[in-house]
Amino acid sequence: MTIPNLAGVIKKDDIYQKGGGSFKASYVAWAKTSQLLREHAPGWSFHLAAKDGNYVWEAPDGTGYLMCYFAVSREHREKHGNMPLFPFPIMDNRNMPVKLEKISSRIFTDSHRRALCACAAFTFGLAYELWADEEVLEAGIQPEKPKPKASNTPPPNDGSLKKTFLSFIRTAPDLAKLQEYREKFQTRHNNGALTDAERDELLEEYMAREESLTVR
Repeated sequence: MTIPNLAGVIKKDDIYQKGGGSFKASYVAWAKTSQLLREHAPGWSFHLAAKDGNYVWEAPDGTGYLMCYFAVSREHREKHGNMPLFPFPIMDNRNMPVKLEKISSRIFTDSHRRALCACAAFTFGLAYELWADEEVLEAGIQPEKPKPKASNTPPPNDGSLKKTFLSFIRTAPDLAKLQEYREKFQTRHNNGALTDAERDELLEEYMAREESLTVR
C-alpha cells in the first residue's frame, strides 16, 4: 500500500483566517482535516507514541512535546513498520512551549488537534500549501503576504524600548496594570518598534510576573 499524496486536496471553502495584522494566519480546522483524511486516506489513523507509558515527552528545557504518527493496517505495519515519528510541541494559546507541570488537559487536547494537522501535512502533504505559504491552486487564492513597511519606518532599534518595558513589567503593581503594559508592547511590536525576539522576551517576562501576582 502506497502512502496517499493529499497535496492539492484542500479547497477555498476549507480555509479560515484567524488573528490580525502580523498575527493573521490561514488554517484548516482540525475537524475538516479529519474528514478529509477519512475521505482521501481511508484506513489510516492518527496515533500518539508513548514513552514509559506517558504520551507527553520531556524536552531538555522541561517543556513537553508529542511524538505522533499515522498507521494503517496491521499487515502494512508488519511489512513496512510504522511511519516515522513526528515531534510536535505542546503550546499555550500564545504558541509558547509549556512546562510539564503546567500542561492541563485543555492544553494537551488542543495540542493533540494541532499535531494531527501538522502530522497530516508531514505524512500526506495535506494542506502543505498553508504551511509552506504557497498558492492554493484549486481555491484560486494565495495566503496574504506581509505588507511592505511604510517609508517612514522607525529608527534602528537600540534595545532601549525593550529594557523600558521589562522594567515596567517587573514592577507592575497589579494584573490590570500588567495587562496594560502588554497591550502597549504588543502595539509597539505591530508597529515595528520591537523585534519578534524582543516581543517573545517580553511575553515570557509578562507570564512570569502574571504568575507572581496571581499567587499573592
